[in-house]
Amino acid sequence: MIMNYQGKQIEVEEIEVVTSNEPWSEYRMIDGKVLCVKNVLISVYKAISEKSPDGESLYLTKNHNIVKVK
Repeated sequence: MIMNYQGKQIEVEEIEVVTSNEPWSEYRMIDGKVLCVKNVLISVYKAISEKSPDGESLYLTKNHNIVKVK
């Protein structure tokens, strides 16, 4: 599969997620409301030949943020 990374097209392969823990982060607002935010990972891709700036494997993700108010 081909994905866009920093303005160029790179080849990636999808990596299976084996376990997951997606806790809520909570932020109390001055008006007393609490914003709850969770980042949910949808899919993970590993670059075939591209590396990160420090030479490590490069992973790209698709994710979605969920926000609720208490």
